[in-house]
Amino acid sequence: MYQIKVNGVLMPTIYYSLRDAMSACEAEKSRGYAVFTAIVSL
Repeated sequence: MYQIKVNGVLMPTIYYSLRDAMSACEAEKSRGYAVFTAIVSL
């Protein structure tokens, strides 16, 4: 399971696959607010 961190803030959504977490990071970046994203393994 994975969570994403956007600009140092851990998002509450839990993703069960790495692919879902990566697409969530891309979605945040495309919105323009995310300067730094990271994927955290649980």
